Amino acid sequence: MKTKLLAIVGSHRKNGNCYALAKSILESTSSKSRIIQLASKKIEFCVLCEKCVHEDCVLTDDLNQILAEMKKTDAIMFIFPKYLLASSKFLAFLERLDTIVHMRKHKGYKRTFTEPDYRLLPKQQPFCVFALSGTGRFKKETLRTVVEYIESLGLTLVSHDRPPFIAVNVRAGDEKGEVLKNKAALKQCTELTKKVIKSIKKN
Repeated sequence: MKTKLLAIVGSHRKNGNCYALAKSILESTSSKSRIIQLASKKIEFCVLCEKCVHEDCVLTDDLNQILAEMKKTDAIMFIFPKYLLASSKFLAFLERLDTIVHMRKHKGYKRTFTEPDYRLLPKQQPFCVFALSGTGRFKKETLRTVVEYIESLGLTLVSHDRPPFIAVNVRAGDEKGEVLKNKAALKQCTELTKKVIKSIKKN
């Protein structure tokens, strides 16, 4: 059976550099893969209603559908661009997932005890992070915050072999498709993806 990879693209721009990078990497593998672009999805802000303690999130957007896809895959790639920090829709997406984790672990917003056996996802899938920027680089603090959000979902980070280690920081440029000219970064992203696939086989 082929490995199932899911790429979640956090850019506000549909079919931009983040998508081009995801498509290029996934086409270089023999895995069964799918790309979800948040640009074409509706992601609302959490309203802290606490109803997700006992049921799926009640907001009428695409989050539950994306979460269902995350549960079915073997590994997840998160690809997002640098804006002021990271793209706001991507951060809202992570906040929603992390809030569900918090609510179900603690049975609400204000409680302090922890439900020891709770998991948002049925298995501890590996994940990796590709962070795209035009001319600058992400601050380590921003990347660390994003990774911690993702790890809180029960996923396991597969780190890169080069700084900043927790992600591949890709110089992408601003024009669509420009990221594909950065051959060195493409190679690093492909190497990290292969490392993710190997980590699946060990589990």
